[in-house]
Amino acid sequence: MPQKPILHFSLSVENIPMADARRVTAILLAAGLSKRLGRNKLLLPLGDETVVRKTAKAVLASAVTEVILVTGHEEAMVKEAVEDLDVRLTHNPRYAEGQSTSMIAGIEAAPEDTDAYLFVLGDQPLLTPGIVNEVISLYERSRPEAQVAAPAYGGRRGNPALFSADLKDELLHASGDAGGRGIIRRLENESPGAIVFHHLPNDDIFLDIDTEKDYESMLRKFQ
Repeated sequence: MPQKPILHFSLSVENIPMADARRVTAILLAAGLSKRLGRNKLLLPLGDETVVRKTAKAVLASAVTEVILVTGHEEAMVKEAVEDLDVRLTHNPRYAEGQSTSMIAGIEAAPEDTDAYLFVLGDQPLLTPGIVNEVISLYERSRPEAQVAAPAYGGRRGNPALFSADLKDELLHASGDAGGRGIIRRLENESPGAIVFHHLPNDDIFLDIDTEKDYESMLRKFQ
C-alpha cells in the first residue's frame, strides 16, 4: 500500500556546525537473510568493494560518534568485508526473527550515554556522509521538540532514520520487520512536530537490492 504523503517540512540545514552535536551511535544493520535475492546482497561487489563495505565507509566518514555493525546471516563473511574498518561488531543470534531484533542488538551494544541512534541499512551503498550529516544537523536544530529525523523524497520517508534515546524503551519493544515504523506512525498521529524530514533531490538511497534486476540497476549507478 502506498504511504500517505508527508506533510512536514524540514528546516534549512546548510552550514550548520556539528561541534555541539550530541553522541550519535550509528547502528548498521547487516544481519539479514536476503531471502528474495537468494544470496547475500551485502556481499555483492560494486566496483572493488562490497555493498556493506561501501555503506559502512559512508557512515564512518560522517559526523556520527561511533558505528556498531550488527551481524547475523553469514557472519564470518560480513565481518571479513569490514575487518579493517573502524566499526564495532555485535552479533544478533535472533536475526531470522526480523530486522527489529538487529535494532535491539545494536541498541543493547551502544554506550549508555548515547543521545540518539541512527539506524542504517547495510545495503545503502549510495548513501553519502553528507546525507547522514544533514539528518543529524536537522535533528540538532529541531530539538527539543524533534525525536525522530529521517530523509524523504516525493512523499516517501526512508533510512537512515535517527531516533532520540528518549525512545529507547519503545525501540527495545519493536518486533518483526517493523523496525521503528510503528513509533513514527504513533508520533505522526500524536505529535507531528516530533518528526522532521530532510528532503532529498532524488531517490538514490531508497534503491533496494532485492532482485537480480535491482542489482543490475545498482551496478549501472556505479558505472
